[in-house]
Amino acid sequence: MQVRAVLRACVAPADATALARMDAGLVEVLGASGPRWHHTVATDPGKAHLVLDDAHGPAGYLVLAAPRGPEPGVELHRLVVAADRRGRGLGRALLRTALALAAVPHPPDGLGHDPAWVRPDWLAAGRLWLQVHPANTAALQLYRSEELVTEARLPSAPGDPSSPARRLVLARG
Repeated sequence: MQVRAVLRACVAPADATALARMDAGLVEVLGASGPRWHHTVATDPGKAHLVLDDAHGPAGYLVLAAPRGPEPGVELHRLVVAADRRGRGLGRALLRTALALAAVPHPPDGLGHDPAWVRPDWLAAGRLWLQVHPANTAALQLYRSEELVTEARLPSAPGDPSSPARRLVLARG
């Protein structure tokens, strides 16, 4: 499917309320949210908060985080598509764009981005990683279809590897 959409930098606070509405009902998956969260992330130099605009306005967003700590590569911190626009290939387009922006080897084609957006130097790390709840089957299916592989399983009981997984760490690159 050809997606006619463009990524642009989040404009805080103008976008914050619309993006927070997209997060409604996803608190268990996303954690903290709300207009203040989006405003804070949009102004953080260690994050790239990008909004996907289609013909009807904001359709989704992604947040990429700079490499930090022991985990190498760019973190796909968040990828959200508005509920009324799911099932149209926008999530896949956002994921492919995240892979391309992180300069993962042989990235698939992604979305065009606003030429006015200034790409942070840290973004081209050559590796993209993320954490996902193991019950989020739709997200896992998407990530695995784009060749992200499970690198770690974070147990629900710290120190007990036999406890159910609380999060999975997937990566590519």
